[in-house]
Amino acid sequence: MQRLNCEHFPCHSLDQDCSLCFCPFYPCRDERTGGRELEGNWSCETCRVIHRTDVAEKVLDGLMRGESVPQVWKTLEEFL
Repeated sequence: MQRLNCEHFPCHSLDQDCSLCFCPFYPCRDERTGGRELEGNWSCETCRVIHRTDVAEKVLDGLMRGESVPQVWKTLEEFL
């Protein structure tokens, strides 16, 4: 899903899924996502994981079931 009227659109790319407007895993510090350390801060600029539709659905489903953020992250590791 895309929110074309969002003032930050596109924050990553035109084909992103915008179901999650922010990453609940920030800062994950997991370079498998494409993110990286940049000048002492975690940069998500090249991360596309949270904007994939299959990932966004799994995250939302897990959070709605009451899973903790670390539990949801653990299930996502298969996508990385």
